[in-house]
Amino acid sequence: MTLEVRLLGTFRVKSGTKIVALTSRPAQSLFAYLILNAGTSYRREKLAGQLWPDSTEESARDYLRHALWRIRKSLQEASSAVFLKADDLTIAFDAGADKWLDVQVLRQADEGRPVETLMDALGSYQGELLPGFYDEWVLLEREQLLGVYERKIACLLEFLDQDRRWNETVEWAERWISFGQKPEAAYRYLMLAHAAQGDMAKAAAAFDRCERALAVFGVEPSEQTRRLYDDVRSGRLRLQTELAAPVSEPRKALPSTLPVSLTSFIGRQKEIWEVVRLVGEKRLVTLTGSGGVGKTRLAIEAARKLERKFKDGVCWIGLVGLSDPDLIGQEIAQVLHVREIPSETLLETVKSYLRSRELLLVIDNCEHLIRACADISEQLLAACPRIKILATSIEALGLFNEINWQVPSLPLPDRLRLPAPNELVGYESIQLFVERAANAKPGFAMTENNAPSVAKICQHLDGIPLAIELAAARIKVLTVEEIAARLDDRFSLLTSGSRTAIPRHQTLRATIDWSHELLSEPERILFRRLAVFSSSFNLEEVEAICEAGSLGPSDLLDSLGRLVDKSLVIADSDAYASETRYRLLETIRQYALEKLVGAGEAQSLRQEHAKYFLQFAGQAEPQIYGSNSPRWVHRLQHELDNVRAAMDWFMANGQADLALQMLGDLVYFWFAHGLIGSEWNDRLHDALARPEGQKPTLARAKALNGMSFMYWADITPMEQRSELEEALAIAEELGDPLNSAVVLRSLGLYENIHGNFAAARQDLRRSIALFRGLGPEGRMGMANSLIFLGDVAFNQREWAEAKSLVEEAAATLRAFGDINFLAYTVRRLGHIDWLEGDFKQARMRCGESLSLNREVGGPRGVLATLVGFAAIAVARSQYQRAATLMGAVDAQLALRKVNLLYIDRLEYARNRAELQKALDQKAFNRAMGKGQVMSLDEAIAFAAES
Repeated sequence: MTLEVRLLGTFRVKSGTKIVALTSRPAQSLFAYLILNAGTSYRREKLAGQLWPDSTEESARDYLRHALWRIRKSLQEASSAVFLKADDLTIAFDAGADKWLDVQVLRQADEGRPVETLMDALGSYQGELLPGFYDEWVLLEREQLLGVYERKIACLLEFLDQDRRWNETVEWAERWISFGQKPEAAYRYLMLAHAAQGDMAKAAAAFDRCERALAVFGVEPSEQTRRLYDDVRSGRLRLQTELAAPVSEPRKALPSTLPVSLTSFIGRQKEIWEVVRLVGEKRLVTLTGSGGVGKTRLAIEAARKLERKFKDGVCWIGLVGLSDPDLIGQEIAQVLHVREIPSETLLETVKSYLRSRELLLVIDNCEHLIRACADISEQLLAACPRIKILATSIEALGLFNEINWQVPSLPLPDRLRLPAPNELVGYESIQLFVERAANAKPGFAMTENNAPSVAKICQHLDGIPLAIELAAARIKVLTVEEIAARLDDRFSLLTSGSRTAIPRHQTLRATIDWSHELLSEPERILFRRLAVFSSSFNLEEVEAICEAGSLGPSDLLDSLGRLVDKSLVIADSDAYASETRYRLLETIRQYALEKLVGAGEAQSLRQEHAKYFLQFAGQAEPQIYGSNSPRWVHRLQHELDNVRAAMDWFMANGQADLALQMLGDLVYFWFAHGLIGSEWNDRLHDALARPEGQKPTLARAKALNGMSFMYWADITPMEQRSELEEALAIAEELGDPLNSAVVLRSLGLYENIHGNFAAARQDLRRSIALFRGLGPEGRMGMANSLIFLGDVAFNQREWAEAKSLVEEAAATLRAFGDINFLAYTVRRLGHIDWLEGDFKQARMRCGESLSLNREVGGPRGVLATLVGFAAIAVARSQYQRAATLMGAVDAQLALRKVNLLYIDRLEYARNRAELQKALDQKAFNRAMGKGQVMSLDEAIAFAAES
C-alpha cells in the first residue's frame, strides 16, 4: 500500500486510509530528513549530530534511538511494508519503497508543456516545508524548495500569459502571493491579466498591493514593475492585448454553466485543491457542512479548477427553489440540452447522452431532495463510467464509495493570544470581514484599535462565512465595536444580506431555519434540548439530561446520529477517553436555545443539567488523585463550561449552597490547571455572601478551605486565617476528621508562607496524625501533608529532613498510582538534588515531573518544571540556555494568566538575579527574547535537549 507523505505546508503521513501517528517532533524531524534523502545511508552518529547539533553526543544518540523506535512503531501499526533499512551503524529510507512524496512531485515537475501537467505538480505545494520546524537543515531545504517552486510557477504563469488564459493567470498568481513570500513577478502577472480583461481598476490595485507588500521588507517595486504599471495607467497595455490574436483554447462539448460570482472568493486555496484532489481520485464527492459555511462557493471554485480536466467539461445543476423530486432529472436534462424521446424516460435519455462522455456534474443544494438526489446519482454513476459527481448538501447522499468531505469554517485567530493587526490579516475569516466591510463602507480599514473587535466578531460567529458577511454589512450603520457588543442577539442583528441572494442566505436566522425545517419531530426536540450544554457533551449526558416526554431512549441515539449527519451537531473522536464527544457551533446553539425557550422546556432542562453536573463534580473529587487522575482531569477539561453553567444556574435560583459544594469539590482541579484568578474568587465570594452560603455546612467549610489553598498557590492579597479557623470549627462541629485534617494542612501552608515555621510544623503534624487515624482512606491526604511538611524543612534549609519527608510522600503516591501531586513531589526532590549539586539526578527528576504534568495537562506544573530546568542550567553556568527557558516561562505565564507557586517563584527570582549578574543586558535580553517567541511545545523540546 502506498505511503502518502506531505511535508509542504503540513506534516502528514498516511498509509491508505490510515493516518501514521508521528506526534513526536524529533520523530517527525528524523522521518522527514530520511525520506527527503531516500536511498542515502547515514551513519548513526553523523545523523544524530546533524539533527541535534546543540545536544551532547550522548543525548543526541538517545534522541535518535527514541525517534527511530517511534517511527518504526507507527509505520508497523499502519502498514506491513518495510520502509526503513537500519543496522547497528547506518539508517536509510528505502528508495524503492512504494511512496508518494509531495516534495518529490514538486522537484520532478516538468517545466515545459502541457500546462495542465505543470499545474497538477505545483498543486502539491501547500506551503513551506515543515512549518514550525527551525532546525538548520530544514531552513536550508525550505529555502531551496521555495526557489524550485518559484521557478516552476513563474514558468507556468508565462505559459498561461502566452495562451491568454487570464482567469487561470489570476488564480495562480494569487496562489503564489498567498504563501506570503511577496513575489514581485506574481503581481506583474496579476496586472497583465486584469488589464487584458479590461479591468484597469484591479490592475492598478495589483500594483498598490505589490508596493505595500514590498514596503514591509523596506524595498520598492523594480523598474520593470513600474514600467508595466505606467503602461496600464496610460492604456497602452490594454490596446496591445486587445489587438493580439487570441490563442484558441481546447473546445468543450458544452459551454460552462458554472455560476458567475459577484464577490471575490477569499482564501481557502488548500481546501480547493483538496477537493480537486478528491474528485481526481473518486467518482462521487459530497461537500457537507452547516448552512452558510460556504459549500456552494467552494464547489464553484473547485469546479473551475476541474473544467480543463474533463474532456466534456463541467455542468452545474442548481437545485435551489426546486421542491419536486421528480423534476431533478428534468433539471439535469435542461442543463445538458438533452431533449426528451417519446419511447423512453427522460432519465434514460440523459444516461444515453452521458454514457460516452467525460464530464463532471456538480449538483448543488441536495439536502431537501436527498433521497431523489441519491437515487439519480447512483443510477448515473452506474450507467455512465466516465462521469463524476461533486455534490453539496447539509448531509451526505449515503451512497457506497461516496467521499463525504466536511467543509470547515474559516480559520480563526487564537482567543488566548490574539496576534498583532498585521498578522491578523493572514486569517481568512478576518480577510473576509475586512473586504466585505470595505465594500459596504468605502474607506473602512482594520486598525490597531478595532482589530480586537474584528477578531471577536469572527470568533463569536464561528468563522461561518455567511454570518461574517452579514456582520460586515452592518458596518454601514454600526461601528465594529458596536457589532461585536451586539452578537448575543445575533439573529436580530444579522438580517441585512444581499437582495440577490437566495432567500435563506439573506438573514442568519433564515439560513438555520432551512436546516431546522428538514428535521423530523424527534430530531427537533433533541436539537433544542442539546442547547442546554455549554460545551461539548457525550452520549451518557444526553441520555441523562435530554430524555423526557415523547423523546424516549430509543429515539436518542438515532436522532443524535441524524443531527450529526445533517451538520447541526459536530462529532469529535476523543481518542484519549475512547469516546465520542459532540458539540454545537455557538451560532447553532443560540438558535437551538431560542427554540428551547419557545418550547417552555428551558427551566426544567437547566435544572436537570445543573443536578447532573453537581453529581459529576462529587464523583470527580476523589478521582482527581489516584490512578484514574489523567482520565478524570481530561474529562473535567471538556466539561468545565458545563460546570460553570451549573454553578451559574444554582446562583441564579437561590441555591448558592450547591454552587459552594461544586467549588469545594473541584478546588484541586481548578488549582492544578491555573483556573483560579479572579473568576474563582468572584464565584466563591459571591456564593459565601448569599444566605444559603452562610450556613455552617460542610460545603462552606470546604469552600473556605479551598480559598486558603488558593491563597497558598497564588498569594492573593487577603487574610485567610479567620476563614480557616471557621472552616476547622465547622468540620470539628460536624465530627468530620477528614475535612479537619484537610483544613489543618491549609493552616500549615498558610503559616509556612508567612515564615511561622514552628506553627506550620505543628499544624501539619496534627493533619498527618488525623489522616493516619483514618487508615487507608487517609493515605493520600497524609502524603500531601508530608510533602508540605517537607517544604517547611526545605525553607529552613534542612535538606536531609526535607528529602526524607518528600521521599516518603512519593512512595505513598506511587503505591496508590497518583500522578497529580506526584509531579509536584518529584519536582521538589529534583530541587533538592540540584541544590546539592547532583545535576544528573535533578534532570532525571525534572524530566519525570514534566512527563507527569503533561499527562494530567497541568500548565502550572509544566512551567514550574521548565523553571527547574532553567535552575539546573544556571547551576551549570549555561546562562544563555537558562535565560531562554525563563523567557519561554514568562511568555507562557502571561498567555495562560497563571502564577507559579510561591516556592517556585522564589527559586525563579533567585536564578533570574544570578543570570542578570552573569550576562550583560544585551545578551540577557536576546536570550530571553528567543524564549518568549517559543510555543510551549518548543520550549519543552528545548528544555529536554541537554
